[in-house]
Amino acid sequence: MTKYVYPQKMSFNKYDDNHIIGFLNEKVIENYQQEGDGDNKPEPYTGYQYEGPESDGSTIMECKDPTSRDDVINAIIRSKYSETEEFAIQRHYANDSETYAEEWKAYNEWCEYAKTTGTSWLS
Repeated sequence: MTKYVYPQKMSFNKYDDNHIIGFLNEKVIENYQQEGDGDNKPEPYTGYQYEGPESDGSTIMECKDPTSRDDVINAIIRSKYSETEEFAIQRHYANDSETYAEEWKAYNEWCEYAKTTGTSWLS
């Protein structure tokens, strides 16, 4: 995974007919100091750090319709959990909620993150 800092908030774009490229796992860094030497050191600014598998910190996600809120949210969820993994988590929790409580919590937090992020991107 690559982390990359931008001077502005990033979102997503259509990548090709079946994919979007988006910036996930945002972390706001106040007074971010970009590397530089001596007098060439830029002024600190509010930085937006993203983490993803691409060299610019982005993530390419399968998405049929980048104008559909549901499709974009699903793309974000699938960037972390495959459909098979999602069903397994649901089965684990249904069969033994106490043992799998942390796994269930992490999954639900990612789904909420996906809803918030997808809705924000399309606003």
